[in-house]
Amino acid sequence: MNTKSHRLNVITLSLSSLLGFGAAIGAANCAQAAETAAAVSYRDLNLSTAKDVQTLYHRLEKAAASVCMQVPQRELSRHLAYSRCYNAALDSAVLEVRSPELLALDRAARRGRGRES
Repeated sequence: MNTKSHRLNVITLSLSSLLGFGAAIGAANCAQAAETAAAVSYRDLNLSTAKDVQTLYHRLEKAAASVCMQVPQRELSRHLAYSRCYNAALDSAVLEVRSPELLALDRAARRGRGRES
């Protein structure tokens, strides 16, 4: 396990920490959404291995999706708000981990999905 002291080993994704989210989904949804948070632990992972970096990335994707409350694509305005929230949550979590390997995986994944940040 990687034990560098600057690593938190737990990431908390919270809508209240995502700036501008309330404007994106509207005041009615924001009050309910602001209470949503997800903790993602990676104490069991060694971020110097590609497999564990991939595992963490999948955990972060899942947490971002649950925190942002995915809606069907046919509800365009709400789905766009979800997409903004999801991308902001994932961006924030990836940066908070401070792993060059995780950042590289994120960039590759976003290029593959047609969204480069």
